Order: sequence, then structure tokens, then C-alpha cells
Amino acid sequence: MGSKGYRPPSSYVSHDPDKRARQLANLKHGRKPGKPVSSRLESKRTLQNSDIITFATEYLGLSFGKRPAQAVILKAIYGLELTQGEVALYDKLTGGLNLQHEKGSEAIEIVLALGARGGKSTLAAIMALYEAIVKGHIWRKHLAPKEYGYAVIVATRQRQAEDIIQHNCARLLTNSPRLKDYLAAEPLKAELELSNGLKIISLPCNSTAGRGLPIFFLAFDEIGHFFTEGARADTDIYNSLSPRLAQFPGAKTVLGSTPAAKQGLLWQWFNEGFTVARRATFQAATALMNPLVDKDFLERQRARDPDNYAREFLAQFAEKVSAFFDYDLLTGCLQLASDVQPKGGLKYFCGLDQSGLAGRDRFGLGISHQERDGKVIVDAVRAWETTIIDKILGEIEALAKAYGFTRLLIDRYAAGWVAQALEKIGLKTDVRPNLSEVYANAKGLMTAGRLVLPDNPELKGGLVNTQAFFGRNNSLSIQHERVGSGHADMADAVLSAVWNASQHRPSGTYSRLSRDQFSEMW
Repeated sequence: MGSKGYRPPSSYVSHDPDKRARQLANLKHGRKPGKPVSSRLESKRTLQNSDIITFATEYLGLSFGKRPAQAVILKAIYGLELTQGEVALYDKLTGGLNLQHEKGSEAIEIVLALGARGGKSTLAAIMALYEAIVKGHIWRKHLAPKEYGYAVIVATRQRQAEDIIQHNCARLLTNSPRLKDYLAAEPLKAELELSNGLKIISLPCNSTAGRGLPIFFLAFDEIGHFFTEGARADTDIYNSLSPRLAQFPGAKTVLGSTPAAKQGLLWQWFNEGFTVARRATFQAATALMNPLVDKDFLERQRARDPDNYAREFLAQFAEKVSAFFDYDLLTGCLQLASDVQPKGGLKYFCGLDQSGLAGRDRFGLGISHQERDGKVIVDAVRAWETTIIDKILGEIEALAKAYGFTRLLIDRYAAGWVAQALEKIGLKTDVRPNLSEVYANAKGLMTAGRLVLPDNPELKGGLVNTQAFFGRNNSLSIQHERVGSGHADMADAVLSAVWNASQHRPSGTYSRLSRDQFSEMW
């Protein structure tokens, strides 16, 4: 052994000709003798002494240059000193009410009420990796031999849970030359096993699978929207998992979400946040958190639905929120097994909800008519996976000829290019009213027993996931939880067709519900 405690490289070369040949072959394939023990220990000590920003930038390869607010949040959570410019940004992130979390101290409870695309999931992933890798040796002291410890991230859906692991934690590790060896196995859909005996897992909010696990880091992604799984889903899951933190002094809990309503655990923690010791509470609009988001896109969203824009992109809480449709009332309307073939003498109406041909949003279409007894029948529904516009237009043209409609009701989003494309196949367009009016009309028809819908799984899912938000002036705003097929494009298209058909009253039909009659249903 050398004086420094390790063998010199020459001692690894065998004097046996066959073994020597194999060693040289290995070297040709890029396999070299490992680092000296002292070098490995020094590297490990350097990592364990790293702060959260050093870990994120030098080990994970991230840059906060264009997203400084994310760096300020991480520094504040871990008690790092802020520069003069960062203090001004910190005041914006906390509304100036920063006495709730003394600068220079580390928080153990964190509230991130941030606008959409503000980096909530990325921040949770960075913290989960930091806690599991840099502070892993601390948490291991509280575990029995061969016992796993867990960083747990709870999401609204299984797909979202898997995305957090695959698109955030696993991607950051595998792309890091300095940390990829911490992966003990190929990443699973919702689990990372690390070489230090710790795991990072993600669970959907309808699961109690984490109950009983030793948890050293607990994060809730989009917890403001857990109510879609039940009135107390957020509280029930928190109460189930939070006791698992007890064996780890200083373990962190993170509540991150775009705000929903002034109800539930997120609002409770946010409302208390400025008075609870060691709880860091942040609220910030999308533009502050992520200046790279297209300003024209934000302006279109504001013009499309100001109330929804206030929640989604300004991170403001609504007064209250509830499921818009009564489940039993809705399912009672799902009566048709397939398309209703066109009949002579009927006037058909079409609604279209177009996508930008990107992401998970899709083109959705609905066709409907009104019977003489006042019932509105939805005759056909469509949604297109393809982004090939000519294929979509060809099918719309065929449906227009079959049902005899010449106009469509469309969303104001991207209305210009869609209207031009439809005009080329001989169809005119009108812009539909706000979604709140379209959905209120459909609910009135349902309540009066005058709406018949196809029993289509995608349509049903979109309508079931429709949420009603009410602002300070009791203004109604409609929002859909984002699922695999986008923002309920088919549901929006179908109810646009329903609204259009309900405006046409054949002789002898019932009149539509008045606004006063509808308001009595709430």
C-alpha cells in the first residue's frame, strides 16, 4: 500500500499475460481504475457540505439566471443569506409579510401558492433530491439497518405522480454526471431507489399506500385541487402521512399548488402562514416566477376568462369552489349509446373547441338539435388525437354535409386561423359566449329534464371534472381539471352545441329558463 492509503495504478496491472490482456481490453472500452479512496471521501464530504443552490446549479446543472424567484424561494427555505436584490424579490414573494419566517432560519413547513408554470413541481423535485442525497446521511441515522427511508410526493393523479418522478427527479439525476451513480436501479414509473438506501416515490392523492412508511420529506403537488377526490381528501391524506415524519427531527412538509378556493388545507396553511413559526409562505404570479412564459399567451388567457386567469396565473384564491354538476343528475342525462342519425326537417347546430395542435389539448366537436317538446338532443360527438389539420377538416366537412349545418360555434382562443380554415370548406363561424354562460345553460336544461347526452366516457369525464369557482362578487367561473385528454375539449364543444341549439325554439317548445330561475338552483 502507498503512503497515502491506496495502491498505485501500476500495481493493478497483472504479470499474467492473459489477465493483462483482459485489463487492457477493459481500458480500451473506457473502464478505468476507480478514484482513490481519499478522493472519493473528499468528494462525498464536499457534496454533503453543499447548500441547496450549489447542489441545484453545480450538481444538477440547473440555472436560475432567468428564474431568480425560484432561487430566492429555495434560499429562504434553507436559511441562506439573501443579497440586497434578492431581499426585494423576497418581499414580493411574501407580500412584505415576512416576519412569519425569520431570514436565516430553515423552514420545516413550506407553502407555495404559485401561478401555473411557476415551477412548483421542479422546486419540489430539487428539494426531494437534496434531502435524499445531500442530507441522506442525517436521515439514515434514524433508520434501522437495511430499512428504507422515503421522500414522498403526492399528486392529484397517477399520471401526474409518474410525471413528477420521470420528468423531474429521474431526469435531473440521469443528466447529472456527478450524481447519476446515486441511482441504484433503473427508475420505475413512480419510484427512484438510491444507492444510499433511500427512495423517492410519488403517490396519487386517492392513495394511502404511503401509510406506515418512514418519511423524511413530504410534498403535496397541486394540493389545492385534491378536493376532486373528495371534500376532505387533502386533510385525510395529510393526516395519514404526516405522522410518518415523527422519527426524523426537522423533516420538511411542502404544500404546493395553484390556488383554488378559500377552503381546504392549502388555504388554511396559507392563511395561518404569516403567524406560524418555521413556516415559509410564498404567493407569486406566473410572470414573477417564470418570466419566460409568453406574455401574449398570458394576455389571451386574461381576456378569455379574467376570473380563471386570476387563479391560474395570478395565484389568487377564489371565494369558494364546488363540483358544477350534480353527479346523479349528470349521469341521468347520459342516455345515448351512439350517434343519432340525421333526420329531415330538423335544424342541427355544431360546437367546436379547437386546440393549438400542441400539448394534450385536442379538437372536440358536438352536434345537437332541439325537439318540439323542448328537449335538446346531442346527436354526435368527436375528439381528434391527430394534429393533422387537413384530416380534422375533412371529417368536419363530412359531418356538416350529413347533418346539414353551415355554421359552427367556436371558442375565441385561436379563432382567427380556425375560422379561416373552416371557411375554406364552406363553413362560417361565430364565437361562443363565456364558458360560465354555456355551462349554466346546460345545467338549467339538465335540471328541467330537457338534455339528452351520449354516454361517452370522455364526455362524462370532462363534465364530472367541471369545477365552479365563485369570486368576491359571486361571479361564476368554469374550470376543468387537466387530465390525460386535456382541458375537457369535448365537453366544451358539446355544451357549446347545446347552447346554440337551445337558442332555436321550434314552435310549441318550452322557453329556456330565465336567469332568475337558474339562480334559484344554487
